[in-house]
Amino acid sequence: MVLLKTIFNFSKSFLIIILITFFFTLIIDFFFGKLILKSLDPYLLKTNFYERLIRIDHKFYHHTLRENIKYDKAPSFKKYYTLCTDNHGFKYKCGFVRNKKFEIAFLGDSFVEGVSLNYEKTFVGIFEAKKNISVANLGVTSYAPNIYLSKVKYLLDNNYKFKHLIVFIDISDVFDDNTFYKLNEDFSISERNAKEKNLKIRKFLRYNFPLTNYYMFVLKMSSRLNKEVPPLKSEKPIFNERASKKAMWTYKSDNELEGYEGPISKTQNEMIFAMNKLYELLEKNSIKLSLAVYPWPQQLEFNDENSKHVKMWENFCKKKCTKFINFFPFFFDEKRKTSYIDVFKKYYFWNDVHFNAEGNKVIAERLIKEF
Repeated sequence: MVLLKTIFNFSKSFLIIILITFFFTLIIDFFFGKLILKSLDPYLLKTNFYERLIRIDHKFYHHTLRENIKYDKAPSFKKYYTLCTDNHGFKYKCGFVRNKKFEIAFLGDSFVEGVSLNYEKTFVGIFEAKKNISVANLGVTSYAPNIYLSKVKYLLDNNYKFKHLIVFIDISDVFDDNTFYKLNEDFSISERNAKEKNLKIRKFLRYNFPLTNYYMFVLKMSSRLNKEVPPLKSEKPIFNERASKKAMWTYKSDNELEGYEGPISKTQNEMIFAMNKLYELLEKNSIKLSLAVYPWPQQLEFNDENSKHVKMWENFCKKKCTKFINFFPFFFDEKRKTSYIDVFKKYYFWNDVHFNAEGNKVIAERLIKEF
């Protein structure tokens, strides 16, 4: 009996010590976490955790890139690339400070950002170098039309200037606007569904308790180390489940789709609404608008040349766009000359939907001719 009482008292004291330590740690994290992490920047620059720090929330248009970054350890298919931004948080060459006036601004998602490539090898970087004009790369991973409108509205309200906006509409934009982004009356962005609303809590915790977030991220990454990943040398590309879901709306019927929130037609109408508002905003500020569309590997694989994606945006562009640039014909012509696998290997990162350096060259060459 005495032994049980001793064990109980010891356990109680131990639990109290743990709870006090936990709350004391949270207090330190809340008040000093950001300063501590900032002092660790030179170390974190060498780790994958920095990826979490450079992609930050934005109060108006949802998310963006941190300004003035130079990240040499940005992950890219078991390799690394250098990701740099200027003083505005736009992906650019390293170490540059620029004003708010640009000739041309490019807008889109990860394809425009140029994930897995240094700025100089992206189509935006190649275009800028060849044309020798001031260019702003406004693209960031997971953007979609609701955010396109929101970001441009915010930039124009904050005295940014550009003469021509070229928007690259991605296959995944339907899924992203359908699932994640809600456009508010003031053109700000909020989370669309209940699951994503939980992100607000997670974002609050991530922002106010950065050290705790760091250790949670380390644990999460550690748990993934032993998970199986698609082999880079597989005979046929293997896409993750989300990428497959995002692509299939163009070549499958609505009742075959999985993972979407409500009917696709409703989302398409909302996207057109956002892009119409973007057009009106640009016209009011005497800014030209052009649109570009391009295939994911899945469109090539399933022979989706005359795609719903192309028709939707080509129709939108009538009487609104300076240019509508369709990259589908080039890649399908290449497929007819060789094969789907050959085109994939030449222009895309293996097991991924994004263009590699060669694919970016193709896009840049067409843009240089068009503009």
